[in-house]
Amino acid sequence: MIIHANNIVTEQGIIDGYLVIEDETITDIVRRDVEELSCDIDFKDNTVIPGIFDTHNHGYKGWDPANVKQGEAAVRGYVKALGSAAVTSIFPTVDNEEGAFRQVVRVIREDPVGARILGIHSEGPYLNRVGEKGIDTGHPEIDLDHVQQMIDDGEGYLRLVALAPELDRSRQAIRLLNQNGVRAAFAHSNQTYEEAMESFKDGISVITHTANVMAGIHHRNMGGLGAALLNDDVYNELICDGLHVRNEMIEIILRVKKDAFHKIMMISDNVNLGGLKPGRYHGIFGSICNITEEGFCLTDTGRLAGSAKPVLFGMRNLVKNMGIPLEKVCVMASLNPCEVYGFADKKGSLRVGKDADFAVIDEDFNCLYTYREGKKIFDHLEDPDLCDPDAYKERIED
Repeated sequence: MIIHANNIVTEQGIIDGYLVIEDETITDIVRRDVEELSCDIDFKDNTVIPGIFDTHNHGYKGWDPANVKQGEAAVRGYVKALGSAAVTSIFPTVDNEEGAFRQVVRVIREDPVGARILGIHSEGPYLNRVGEKGIDTGHPEIDLDHVQQMIDDGEGYLRLVALAPELDRSRQAIRLLNQNGVRAAFAHSNQTYEEAMESFKDGISVITHTANVMAGIHHRNMGGLGAALLNDDVYNELICDGLHVRNEMIEIILRVKKDAFHKIMMISDNVNLGGLKPGRYHGIFGSICNITEEGFCLTDTGRLAGSAKPVLFGMRNLVKNMGIPLEKVCVMASLNPCEVYGFADKKGSLRVGKDADFAVIDEDFNCLYTYREGKKIFDHLEDPDLCDPDAYKERIED
């Protein structure tokens, strides 16, 4: 298969040219000004970007991969829906309290149509700080036997566990995770700057949704956020929708973090209500959640109740509202997570020899088509509604 587009985001920059694909792999990339090829598909003025790798995503379009009542169908619907957001690789973010890890593993082995599951991410259960004011609502005590059970149930696919490093036995948990090839992330923590820096020495290597649910920066107290930005070794997840972190703060992060464009991984942190029609729904935290016209998820009090916009929306924000070049944005959305988690030899960018994972977007960052390993997994003309039909039963009529 040979595809053409006037704008293809390659490792060498944006070109007007062709991708030559055989089976699952990109076998050649040809600039149009060098050679004209006869193409099978011409995407013309649309833009071809590397497929997005979202490593922090709880659900999308009503689908919840941790819904064990729906079983494997929930995971299949989830990975199919993600294709509509230009996602070709995913870490489902699930807890294992009801056996969701094994459910996800079974679907990994099926490899259904949709984004490829490259691993499992567990945000918790060992978290401490809830809310930006740090109200102490209690926390579970770390049980090392439970941590080992998480590792066992993940069957080699557990790749990231987020925890609050101030909790007792966190050092032992971090060591146990690292010994089993699982990265530990700094999350939902009240730690000070000094404490966080010590935690990074213990083996934490990823910052969960940087700036959110951690002690912020004050000129006399730098907080966990200050440590996350000034430590050169840790990698930073970042929600770039402009609401979870204001654009001005994103700019500060990009200026302060050393080698920021190679240390930041764009994430969605989507909850399952993401991508649904505007309205009021029974949502997370046992509360009513409002999906706004802009696509944000808020409680009736205006509190953020998780993210409702995909990484692709954050990419649009960075390019159109902040003027960051698309090539740099694609590195943060696709290549960086592949580098961190060990998939960059085959995924994360458009290069000869890599998997043909890419999406076609229009000038307003709407996803038109998505291909994973050379096969089309989303077509905006054929897949207009990929929502879980049961999700709208949770919608509250006005």
